[in-house]
Amino acid sequence: MAQLAIVGAGYVGLVTAACLSELGHRVTCIEVDETKLIALAAGDLPIHEPGLAELVWEHVRDGRLQFTGDYAQISGAEFVFLAVPTPSQEDGSANTNYVLQAVESLIPYARPGMVIVIKSTVPVGTADRIAGLAPVFEAGLEVVSNPEFLRQGTAVHDFLQPDRVVIGASSALGASRVAHLYESLDAPIVAVDRCSAELAKYTANALLATRISFMNEISQIAAAVDADVDGVARIVGMDRRIGPAFLRAGLGWGGSCFPKDVLALSSVAATNGCSTPILHAVYEVNQLQRVRAAELLVDAMRAIPDPVVAILGLAFKPNTDDIRGSPALGIAQRLLKEGVTVRAHDPFAIVNAGRVLPEVDYRPDPYSALEGADAFLLATEWDEYCALDWVLVRETMRGTLIVDGRNALNAVLLAQLGFRYLSFGRAAQHNGNGLARKVHANGVTPHANKNGEAPKAGANSTRPGTPKAGV
Repeated sequence: MAQLAIVGAGYVGLVTAACLSELGHRVTCIEVDETKLIALAAGDLPIHEPGLAELVWEHVRDGRLQFTGDYAQISGAEFVFLAVPTPSQEDGSANTNYVLQAVESLIPYARPGMVIVIKSTVPVGTADRIAGLAPVFEAGLEVVSNPEFLRQGTAVHDFLQPDRVVIGASSALGASRVAHLYESLDAPIVAVDRCSAELAKYTANALLATRISFMNEISQIAAAVDADVDGVARIVGMDRRIGPAFLRAGLGWGGSCFPKDVLALSSVAATNGCSTPILHAVYEVNQLQRVRAAELLVDAMRAIPDPVVAILGLAFKPNTDDIRGSPALGIAQRLLKEGVTVRAHDPFAIVNAGRVLPEVDYRPDPYSALEGADAFLLATEWDEYCALDWVLVRETMRGTLIVDGRNALNAVLLAQLGFRYLSFGRAAQHNGNGLARKVHANGVTPHANKNGEAPKAGANSTRPGTPKAGV
């Protein structure tokens, strides 16, 4: 058991603190945001992440985890993890000011032999830069890079059952000391130099973002040639050299990591004289997906008096309340500018979205958002949205347009019920409604004509079950 300190009680910091406590270590989590600290003391976590709250409060109760705003509390720590934000700057580069401020704040309380472990995603060379700072060198501190590879919605699982633990260190002793913290995990430890560890983090996120953007580009081709992008993805994903993950077409990626890290890696490359046309294209394709969806909805609403569009899903992905980089918000902003009334629902992200877009009419359940709507956009594939009572939805909606931004809904069933169903690259005949090929100019594939005409659904197109509870 080691004495640890975590600087930052945000997404990465809280998960790291809770999970290292679970591994048996004693952890002091430092949070300088007074509002967040008060909320934590009251038992209110600032983020939604499955399994996290239970883990936090279990170890607060057993004494292995505590929260404070006082850096002096790190004086007894053997390791200090930095898990503070590194937001994008206007030029796309990562802002490391919070990291440097954290180092400056901990120096007065550091003791020789303490290890500074950088969890924050930082530009390549940052750990070396910190290790070279005079106060750090004079205090006899080791600096180690230990990037996180957590997926929001499964972060606790990812931390406790990782694919690998990456440690970037300048000495075998430093790497060994940090590796010892994770010895109870059943995962390979990969020890490299600090720059390689930092670059590996950026590379992993950029490659995952690239897969999604590439499949979204393929979805445009699928729509044009009347192919089925889901079938294409399934076939391609069966190739052992490729695998099935991150091959789903739709509105694209969001969140805090992919957008920031793609831009930051491109910025690092430019600083070092390297061009990155692939990274630029990855980002551009992703942005175009939400533009296409927004334009389709705007075009469909032009001839309708007092149009209403319902958006289901505000978080950038299911099982989180994080709205950073969410396609839904950008699309909602465009609709609002065009004079469209926007209603929205999300199981957990309404409060966060309301701070950014107060003009939206937020509803307590999906059915009230859909009632009287002329069109509906599925922006986040929460399970409860895929299990809606579509007969009831058809009876209560004023219009018939559904834009499935995640290719998650039953196209055959919805066409049978009279909806005009649009998705990304899912050809009509492959969903069973046998319509003649008709590709919208923006590459979104229609699955029923404007009157909602379609043949009877196939045997595998059963009516979904009853919905789960709303908020």
